[in-house]
Amino acid sequence: MNREDLLVKVAAFLREHAEEELENCDENCQLQGDLGFNSLDLMNIVNDAEDEFDIVIEDEDMDKIVTVGDVVDLIAQKKGM
Repeated sequence: MNREDLLVKVAAFLREHAEEELENCDENCQLQGDLGFNSLDLMNIVNDAEDEFDIVIEDEDMDKIVTVGDVVDLIAQKKGM
């Protein structure tokens, strides 16, 4: 899986977690600002992402997650991509 494939998978994953339809979900979209997720949503997303992508996201990694691209980068790093 390359980075572009991972981005598509992460965007689909985030769309599943959104309360409203996400029209735009590109790398630069901020999870809390542009996509409307709150901190509780992010915790649930992280927990589900750990299961979905078979990774462990540490608490200190949470501070680095601001945009969709940050999620892709973190998963890629954890997967050794």
